[in-house]
Amino acid sequence: MMGYGFGGPFGGGMGWLGAGFGLITHLAFTILIIMAAIWLFKAAFRGNYHNFNQQNDAIEILKQRYAKGEISSEEFQRMKKELE
Repeated sequence: MMGYGFGGPFGGGMGWLGAGFGLITHLAFTILIIMAAIWLFKAAFRGNYHNFNQQNDAIEILKQRYAKGEISSEEFQRMKKELE
């Protein structure tokens, strides 16, 4: 009958080699889970940051157009209100 022996699939059934392999496997799995959580956290907030930058860029362009005299004060105020 084939089984895992006394130490289980990653345990001490093969002596120190088996115990070391089990420890490495568990550490690698834990690190993988932590990395996935960090990636998800960053991905969740990346969208908000990107939209914030786009809004600021649009307002900066609007300010430049107003400073160059391309748009009037009323147009500037109306467009700025729409962007915010």
